Amino acid sequence: MLRFLILFATCHTVIHSGFPDYTPYTYPDSMTQSELCGQTKPSFFCDPNNIVALKKDVNKDGNETIEEESFMEKELLYIRGETNCSCLRPAMCLKSPPRGYTISIAVVEKMHLDQNETSRDSILQAAKIFADVIRDRQNRGQCDDDMVIFLSTKDKVVYTSIGSSIRIDDSVIKRISEQGEVFFKKEQYREGLEWMTKQYKHVLKKENIEKLWKWPLPEWVLVALAVLVLVVVVALLVTVIYCCIRFSRRNRRDEYSMVDH
Repeated sequence: MLRFLILFATCHTVIHSGFPDYTPYTYPDSMTQSELCGQTKPSFFCDPNNIVALKKDVNKDGNETIEEESFMEKELLYIRGETNCSCLRPAMCLKSPPRGYTISIAVVEKMHLDQNETSRDSILQAAKIFADVIRDRQNRGQCDDDMVIFLSTKDKVVYTSIGSSIRIDDSVIKRISEQGEVFFKKEQYREGLEWMTKQYKHVLKKENIEKLWKWPLPEWVLVALAVLVLVVVVALLVTVIYCCIRFSRRNRRDEYSMVDH
């Protein structure tokens, strides 16, 4: 009995804390191993180390509540249900229920790297392999029309693996990744992943991606300040011109008032 309790406690710890680092072959599947991914139900989001904190809110009584289903999870389902199937052969498109592209998100605290994998290029290459292997293992597309956003927080790397049926320029992927890194550098992991998910949704729906506002102040505040500064500058300019005109007219009146005796 004691042996069973020790084994149960050990398994419970592994399920809820995860490993300190992962290989793409030891990483759990969020659809079939949701608990190992830190989820209460099958999901397209896997976070075995519970790095990405759930959003918190304050209710009317002033108590803090946790948002169980975030914008990101809703967007992942929305993209799958609202985008069109891209398969060249219509027979490969599932009709019940119909679905389009699938985006999954995989988060780790750190990848399991060799001792010689310390350069930035080797870490990026390891992230590419990690994401590609996970996407291949999960096989969530209909005709290789899925993608995986992979984030390793301690390695400070994010990589997006896309299937061959998805047409996205590398420059667009790079731009979206750089936008996500703006959040990741501030350890705003959920916000960064939500932003990347939203941007990829725009791309897959053939919409323009949004511009990321990096300033600490809201855009409308800076616009208001710019207008105020412009008004002040114009007022000063008008005042200077007015004073110059008055001074010029006074000098002329002084000249006219002089009388020769």
